[in-house]
Amino acid sequence: MYDVDAIAAFDRENVADIKARQGRINEDGRAAGLKITDVRTYRVLMPWRGTKRWDGSAEGFSFAEFETDQGLVGVAEGLSSEADALRSRVLGKNPFEPEVRGLMGLAYWDLVGKIAGKPLYRYLREVFELETPVVTKIPIAAYTWYRFPDVNGEHEVTFDTYPRHVKSLMEDETFRIIKLSMCDFEPHRYIELIHNIRDEVGFDVDIRVDPHASWSESEALRFMQGVEDCRIEWIEEPVGGRFENIFRAGHRLRHMSSIPISSHVWLPPLRRDAAPRPYGAYVSGRYGDETLDQPLDLGAMRRHVPADVSAPDAYAGPLALKRYYDTARFMGMELGMHSAYELGPGTAIRLHVAAFAFPYTIPYHIVHGNGTMPMSLHGLDAHYNQWVGDVIKGGKMPYEDGCLRVPEGTGLGVELDHDLLDEYRWTEEKQDLHTRHIEAIRANHLDRLGWRKDRMGWLR
Repeated sequence: MYDVDAIAAFDRENVADIKARQGRINEDGRAAGLKITDVRTYRVLMPWRGTKRWDGSAEGFSFAEFETDQGLVGVAEGLSSEADALRSRVLGKNPFEPEVRGLMGLAYWDLVGKIAGKPLYRYLREVFELETPVVTKIPIAAYTWYRFPDVNGEHEVTFDTYPRHVKSLMEDETFRIIKLSMCDFEPHRYIELIHNIRDEVGFDVDIRVDPHASWSESEALRFMQGVEDCRIEWIEEPVGGRFENIFRAGHRLRHMSSIPISSHVWLPPLRRDAAPRPYGAYVSGRYGDETLDQPLDLGAMRRHVPADVSAPDAYAGPLALKRYYDTARFMGMELGMHSAYELGPGTAIRLHVAAFAFPYTIPYHIVHGNGTMPMSLHGLDAHYNQWVGDVIKGGKMPYEDGCLRVPEGTGLGVELDHDLLDEYRWTEEKQDLHTRHIEAIRANHLDRLGWRKDRMGWLR
């Protein structure tokens, strides 16, 4: 079990240091004296390659550009407010005022780097006085799943063609890490699939799996024991339910299988019953590092050790992830990064965070006592390979040997392409087409995939 008191003391000291450096970031930003002069928002509908049973054949995204009086433009992905609503609240204001930051989301961090005149990760490394080697390429996992055909009848991946599909990702797109989404077939059938994939591709690729917390504990154990000889990199939170149930199941499964468990809630865990934010207090929003103010859940840490890999979501914010990674490393956990649905700007911030917050060390020499942990890092999860396109200048970022390069322009290093924004612009007609398509698939997918039980476990 954990030495909880030692972890708590380390975390308190670490958070205090991060907040002090956060103060410098905000001071540098305010000192630049920027004023927001315009806000432009965009809505797109990006098709998937093929169709996901639970999400369909396309996904909606929103983007924004915050223009300033000094010519700097901050780019955001994932804002929900309309342009007029944003303008009424931010025009004429400094982007680094607390009440403005929460409305800007990712654009705040884009402007942080642009004011410094540097790529965001290089600026953050300076602020934190990091001396670890600079890494400019980040390993990425190719997310895969059973794919129904898209609206044009293309890009299907079936149980039978899955192994060859994985091999094509290795040969044609240079991936060296494959992640399998596992909630379309009945759980036991994935044992066969994993063995078939290993027979096809050998052991030159890492395989990680994600049941999306959709299995019972017994189903998870049956799967894990059935693929023990397949060298699984990790399994991500196989059991669902309340957090206490997820933690308890993970704790037990770790004692019954050698397959590591990855978590995006045990990062370490934070208390979810902390005092609510005072009325009128500013909310910093997505990428806002708000969880720096949440204390560790020491009670849960005294009861459970449910995960081996800390894999937070990037939208917690770069400084929040720095806290997670430092404390997780102190606890002896390995490090990864969970993925949501990201296009160019959202992918760029993930690359910058990894280049900044992961504790890279020199690969050919281990120095005892230097605070690094050999063999502790994992490539980033990403859905990026599954999108048909992107809306940044230059189009989709290219993969190199299974990696994406950290953009070296100032800030996030990516800009929105207005022609591509128009090409993928959301319309009601496009949305209706994709909605009708996925509804037809969902009507009979259990029959098509041969489910003998329904998703609650009873015979169909």
